[in-house]
Amino acid sequence: MSNAVAAAASAFDTPRRWRIAGLAFAFALGVGCFAPGLRAFFAQDDFAFLALVRLLHQPWLLFIHNHFPDYAYFRPLGVLIWWSVAAVAGSAALPQYATNLVLHLACVAALYTLLQRLRHNAPLNPVWAALYAAHPLAIGTALWLSDRFDLLTTLFSLIALSAALAHVERPRATTLTAMLAVLLLALLSKELGVVAAAALFAAVALAPRVQLPLRQRVGALGAILAVTLGWLAYRHVMLATPLGGGLRLPATAVFLDGFCNWLRTGAAYLFADPRAARWSAIALACAGAAWSVAGLAIAKIRGAGTPRLHVAVALFTLILLPGLVQAPVAYKHLAGTLGADAFFFHLIVPSRFFHLSFAALVCTLALLTTPRSRTGSVWPLRLGASGLALALLACAPLSHRLAHDYASGTRKDAAALAAVERALDRSAIPTHGCQIYFLHTASLWGFDGYSDAIAKGLAAQPERLAHCLIATERPPYVYFIRAESVSPADYRPLHPLAFAGKRFPTLAIGDVEAIYLTMGADIANAIPATAMFLDYRDGAFVDVSAAVRNGELKVDFATTKPD
Repeated sequence: MSNAVAAAASAFDTPRRWRIAGLAFAFALGVGCFAPGLRAFFAQDDFAFLALVRLLHQPWLLFIHNHFPDYAYFRPLGVLIWWSVAAVAGSAALPQYATNLVLHLACVAALYTLLQRLRHNAPLNPVWAALYAAHPLAIGTALWLSDRFDLLTTLFSLIALSAALAHVERPRATTLTAMLAVLLLALLSKELGVVAAAALFAAVALAPRVQLPLRQRVGALGAILAVTLGWLAYRHVMLATPLGGGLRLPATAVFLDGFCNWLRTGAAYLFADPRAARWSAIALACAGAAWSVAGLAIAKIRGAGTPRLHVAVALFTLILLPGLVQAPVAYKHLAGTLGADAFFFHLIVPSRFFHLSFAALVCTLALLTTPRSRTGSVWPLRLGASGLALALLACAPLSHRLAHDYASGTRKDAAALAAVERALDRSAIPTHGCQIYFLHTASLWGFDGYSDAIAKGLAAQPERLAHCLIATERPPYVYFIRAESVSPADYRPLHPLAFAGKRFPTLAIGDVEAIYLTMGADIANAIPATAMFLDYRDGAFVDVSAAVRNGELKVDFATTKPD
């Protein structure tokens, strides 16, 4: 280890017991803020993942086959975790939320590890980790189970950057191998892993010459490029289907508008969070002022505050590049204006766009407000600690309430969804031509679009329904069925969904198929004799199949698939 690195490693001597206690505090705060969310139920896309993995018998195929209905995504690691938890816990929600909590705490630990690499044993490292553990952006991402991909990407991106900085300090085959392996895990978690690759490239390329000789530098850069380009090529092969669409890029205007949406929404969450009380906003403003003064004071101490170039560029990449990578999605999903009266779910979903960026921002603030040495005046460090105390005071109650509201909101229809399963358990399911329609369910949030996935994902025995097509008066986004269990005769009078004059293709993964059907105008006059109709009345579902068939009950079918 060089003299400079050795000096940096001994710059602070915070006792080990205090570091352990501080990290335990960060974990406890993260658990406390998230805890109400352990009572939450599944929401929206969660049902699609649950139905898919509970019907899937060959989970290894997730790594060699496109597995996202309707989207050009390839995220096998996150879906595999869905499968693993469901294989043990079935349709229970608590184990899935406990898994997200563990991943959230793992992100906190990874952030602390990176802080230790940047400012070894600095006294405020655990407190900065605690701020990340308790912040609404981190808690909000962890709350929605379908955001698990972002937890995994952030986790592995932070670990990979720590490994890259370790390799820069002391080039070894073990640190290089670890960095590349964790980078691959980040890429397999979500497309955002390319941001980690860019940050690692910057950290290695701009490292001081005295620390990383040219030969090791070129070798590491070549390895990072090889892993990233190899994954991109593999991903292209996996998605080069009519469903995935390969590597088509949206228009430049979409990127620019999406990035602006990302910046605007991120600023709202950081500086004018609509969920926060006025006193919380004041506390955060005071915290920001305290960090600014502390950072300016430290910057005046020669060599004490400015991060090294390779570290600064790597963190800057992690902060801003996610906005560009996610711009096409942010163009659509972040176009609205946040407000205090917004639907609880709409205040949760955008959090995932900033999860990795916020982690890097916390590391940057910690660097700017922490000198490299314990020598000199300690008042800037104390001022930074005061800002952290104010920020924690503002964020922890807000995150706890956020988790409570999320649990309450998702459980609002849990009893009705349980009634779906009870009704199906009591029903005699036909072996062929199984079509089931749930009527008058408009009051159940999201049921129209996910009716098939809800019924199969929550079923005690999903195989019993694997050949059924389950809908409301409107077709769901997708039907999950056992492969080759449904013939065209079974789904008439439903019709294959057409897009641009061509049939929308079936997504087949092993023995599971995701098929896309729509309702034609003929459905009202061509109801199959085996179709079942269950009407939602007073919290229960009543079989009205006979009344529909003999014309006593008119069903207001839709003739288009939901957007």
